[in-house]
Amino acid sequence: MVRAVSTLRRLCLAALALTAPSLAGCLPYSQNQGEYTLTPVEVLRDECNLLPEVVGAFQLSLQISGRVVRADFGVQDMQLLGYFLEDGEAFTADGSVANVSTTTTGEECLLDQVRLHLDATTQCPTQFNGQLRLAYDSNGVARCNCELWVRFEGVQGNTRCEESP
Repeated sequence: MVRAVSTLRRLCLAALALTAPSLAGCLPYSQNQGEYTLTPVEVLRDECNLLPEVVGAFQLSLQISGRVVRADFGVQDMQLLGYFLEDGEAFTADGSVANVSTTTTGEECLLDQVRLHLDATTQCPTQFNGQLRLAYDSNGVARCNCELWVRFEGVQGNTRCEESP
């Protein structure tokens, strides 16, 4: 099973490498690369009370190459891949990991997949705001299927945008 995931990852990366030149542009993105702390500001959905279990891992290491966005996310050491939208102020990224053992609602769960989708809008070079959806999928145990949707602020080095006068 691990080999199949590895092969799938190689195929996805090869496909991205072929399309990356069309995604790379000369648009000036004002978002800094580097480490960001994501702070939830509104919980939209939290079926299994996941937020207290995962909020300590809401760290994002952002890398930008042309329009392509790559990020390492702290929950399950997930890698996200995405792109800046045409206007250059917003970006989106997705990631997943398979065959994860974790604790959910106080019980051990073997998850088939953990998925994350992130949408964000640049506020200034050191801050972006957005929404993320974290989903735990288990084909075998229904109580392990959970979703967390939150609005967040992503801030680099505690440097929030200065407010306009």
